[in-house]
Amino acid sequence: MGNETVTLNEAISQYFATLKKREDQVIAQQELFRLAQWFGPSRPVVDLKPYEIGEYGQKMDSRGTAPQASDRVKTVRSFLSHVKEIGLIEINLAQHLRSRKSRSRKVIRESGLGQERVEMTKEGLLRLKDEMERLKGERVPISSEIQRAAADKDVRENAPLEAAREQLGHVESRIVEIEATLKIAVLVDAAAKKKRKGVSVGSKVIMKDIDSGREKTITIVSAFEANPLEDKISDVSPVGKALMKRLEKEAVVVESPRGTLRYTIKKIT
Repeated sequence: MGNETVTLNEAISQYFATLKKREDQVIAQQELFRLAQWFGPSRPVVDLKPYEIGEYGQKMDSRGTAPQASDRVKTVRSFLSHVKEIGLIEINLAQHLRSRKSRSRKVIRESGLGQERVEMTKEGLLRLKDEMERLKGERVPISSEIQRAAADKDVRENAPLEAAREQLGHVESRIVEIEATLKIAVLVDAAAKKKRKGVSVGSKVIMKDIDSGREKTITIVSAFEANPLEDKISDVSPVGKALMKRLEKEAVVVESPRGTLRYTIKKIT
């Protein structure tokens, strides 16, 4: 079986086999059942995205007291680290298991959601609209799942009911977030962008690392569509801020968590 076909349920079963203590198995079973219900038990593990794991972390934070939430996060991180160690995924997803609430506040604060508008690329807008339609289509199936789970009279330990309710809450909150973003989003004006001097939102930048000599191409986007894995860098990130309005052949110094980075801008399109 190739890594690309290993489902979440199969990976969880493999992980259970590594747990020797019965107590660890019970704790893991409860929390990883929720994880499988959230993302879908048949979903290939390799398809899990870092931002999805980050969003799931916020929901974990909302359940129970701080110590309980911490234990739950620890359990899922252990599982994600395991699937990375055995080669089912290439990215260390465990490091992305964080509070989505704090991340959302940061995105809203830094991207200017309180302002009148935010520039977005055509691709970014289409992706948001597609995501919203997909989420709206999930409402009915999840509601049906809640009804089926609620039919179990013993709701005190009804994990399927809790998982379905949490998933619906996630879907509804994300829909509201997307709708708010779309209300203030404006398409990057291609004609106006050409007249601008230097890097702006929507610019594709080819730059060279002065220290290593390596070249990389990135696209500057709004915080709402940033995805470092696709080389889409937010205009409010350290790299994005340093590049904004800079011209070709200019040298740029970036102070980042990884240290001081130095680049030369080779081309802007």
